[in-house]
Amino acid sequence: MRFPMTVLRVVTLAPALLVSFVLTVVVCALLPPALGLVAFLAAAGLLCALAIGQLEVPAIAALTRSRPATAAELQVMAPVLIELGSRGVDVGALFVRRRQGPSAPVAVAIADRSVVVSPGLVDATYRGGVTAAEAAAAMAHAVGRRREIRPRLELAVLAATAPWRLVVATFRGVGRAVAWLPFMRLAWTLRGVVGVICIVQSVTEGRAAPGILGGAVIALTYLVAAAGRRIEAHSEAAADQLVVSLGLGSVLAGLLLHHGHPMTLERLQRLETAVEQQPRPRLHLVHG
Repeated sequence: MRFPMTVLRVVTLAPALLVSFVLTVVVCALLPPALGLVAFLAAAGLLCALAIGQLEVPAIAALTRSRPATAAELQVMAPVLIELGSRGVDVGALFVRRRQGPSAPVAVAIADRSVVVSPGLVDATYRGGVTAAEAAAAMAHAVGRRREIRPRLELAVLAATAPWRLVVATFRGVGRAVAWLPFMRLAWTLRGVVGVICIVQSVTEGRAAPGILGGAVIALTYLVAAAGRRIEAHSEAAADQLVVSLGLGSVLAGLLLHHGHPMTLERLQRLETAVEQQPRPRLHLVHG
């Protein structure tokens, strides 16, 4: 069953916004009254500014841990931007991540015609390890993902859910630290059973509310994860179709295979089979 992207986005964003709001209120309440009020009003003002399109450049830099591309980086990526422009994909601003994270994507489209790329992509393009067409395919795929998701008030939502992402990162770090303990993975797998027991025990003891709340939290771990996987699958398929329509499907497939990116046979066929009807893309090599 195919769910609308709007529904999936609500499922993933609602808990994040709620938890972030509660955490912000708690932190402000713990501060001295005057300071807490100032902090809360400052946070609200920042979100309003982002919602109306102000502070876009510093917000992108802060939220993605990136910076605007330097003149040298723009010179290296100029053939890539020209390649994208000739195929109808306009990139208004280019940002480069400050650090090459192991799980950070090569390119991310954000806000209005802005793209954040990894420093490794810039370096590989400069040294000729990645052609302009390959870099363009990776950036076009990022643009396709954003077009499919169609986020509203993107920067404001990202800023508002920053506390949630901090909590998630903390729990993931703790999970990795204790993953070696016996039965930890089994306990996480059986969390649904724990939730049912929690609800049944609370109801029988005459205090249903805490049990239902705990069960709802556990249920959300399944629901949010499932919605996230659906969003990922839908956005990936739509982005693949955009890349194919630009005549870069086989280029992207070759790039992913060359770098050992896991791909299903269906996706490989989607990128390569459909592109047979497209004209052969021109490869512009960038020499370091």
